[in-house]
Order: sequence, then structure tokens, then C-alpha cells
Amino acid sequence: MGKQLLRISLLVITLGFVTACQTTSDSSIRSIGSQGSAASAEDFDRQKAAQVRLSAGLQYLQVGSLQNAKRHLDKALELGADSGNVHFGIAYYYEQVKEFKRAEKSYKKALKIESNNPDFLNGYGSFLCGQKQYKKADKYFNKAIEQPIYPDIASAFMNAGVCAKQGGDQDRAASYFRKALNRNNKLPVALIEMAEVEFDKKRYQRAFSYIKRYEKVSRPSANSLWLALRVAHYQKDKDAQASYAIKLEQMFPDSDETAEYLDSRDQWM
Repeated sequence: MGKQLLRISLLVITLGFVTACQTTSDSSIRSIGSQGSAASAEDFDRQKAAQVRLSAGLQYLQVGSLQNAKRHLDKALELGADSGNVHFGIAYYYEQVKEFKRAEKSYKKALKIESNNPDFLNGYGSFLCGQKQYKKADKYFNKAIEQPIYPDIASAFMNAGVCAKQGGDQDRAASYFRKALNRNNKLPVALIEMAEVEFDKKRYQRAFSYIKRYEKVSRPSANSLWLALRVAHYQKDKDAQASYAIKLEQMFPDSDETAEYLDSRDQWM
């Protein structure tokens, strides 16, 4: 589950990044803004064109059109080789196509240009976690968290929690998830992760509370339904147990969670 959650959280970052590129907001193009009014009109046009190409490339990447994505990203790099955003977007592309050495090189270039950009720090931390460099990833998540103004600080705490969990540090993970929820109490990933933390500690009422909060802000997943079914079992709530079982089989018939449930149905029903 951990790897899937990390992909989701990183995608959230990237989707926000694409939107920011489209609106050319100050927060996402600090490297451009830092050049100030001294930049010539010609320079600004090149920079703007690079952002448009970058946005197009990332949107093609989202729909799986890799050839078009690479074409636009290459053009973005040609137009904006000094843009941290461009290198960050290219790094994400390389990560998705599993060219990890190139991805790391591009992440480092982005951070060389904007060493304190929290989105870059958060994204690079997610990349490192995917490479199982958990301690190094934690350092970058915390660098993102330490930035004075970071609107998406909750995602950095959430990613840090996912990564700590993957690294086997459950208590540290729970601490991060709670901090994420203190900043944004409707984060689905953090809510379902806390439900799992409480389930593992046999605190089933707390686990169920987190599940109900999750259900208010997100559609069911195979994992959330399978977890809810098991929680209901230990709470001896037969109606809820049956309801979650039906939803799991009907909505996710080919999932690993459904297969696990069917293999051990007698234990849970």
C-alpha cells in the first residue's frame, strides 16, 4: 500500500504544479520572479513560452502520451534552461518512465537553481523515498517543512509519514500523519493511514472514527473497504461488516484486497 500512496501524493504535488504553471503564479515560478523588472520583454517571452511548453508536457504525461510529453518538455528546456520549474518537471517525467538516474540529475538541477523551493524539496524527498533512501528523503521533507511560507506544508508532513512507514518507523509515521491532519483535517491519505495505525494498535473505535472521516472526503478504495471490514469485525458490527464486504467484492472484484478477503472469508464473516 505504501508505494501506491506515495505515487498518489506525488501526483497531487504535480497536479498543483501544473495548475501553477498555467496561471504563472508567483509561488510556482520564483526563479522567474526573482529576476525582477530588469528582464527584457524578449527574455520574459521565452520564459513564458517555456512555462507553456512545460505545462503542456506535464498534461500529456498525465494522460500517458509519453512521446508528446517528451517533445514539449525538451522544448521547455531549450527555452528555459535556467528555470527550476522546467528541471523539476523534467525530473518528474524521467521518474515516471523509470529513468531514475536522469530523474535525480534533474531534481538536483532544480534545487541548485532554487535550493529553498519547498515544492522541489518535497518532490525530491518523494523521489528519494521511492528509491528506498528513507533517511535522506526525511531530511528533504523536513527542509520543505522548515520553509517560512509553504501553503502545502500538510503534503510534506503526509509524504514524510508515508516514507517513515515504508522505512519501518511506525511511531514517526503516525506523528507526521497527525501533524498533516492538524494542518488539513481532510487529507484522505493521512486519514486512512491513521486508521491503519490505530487498527494495528488494536484501537478499533479510533480506527473506525478515522475511516468515517475518510469516507466523508474520499471515494472508497479497495484498501479502505478491506480495512473497514476488518475493523467492523473486531467491533462485532455484523451489519457494517457485511456492507463493506459487498462493496469490496462489487467495486473492486480484481483487487488484491478482495482476493485476500475471499481467501479468508470464514475468518472475517
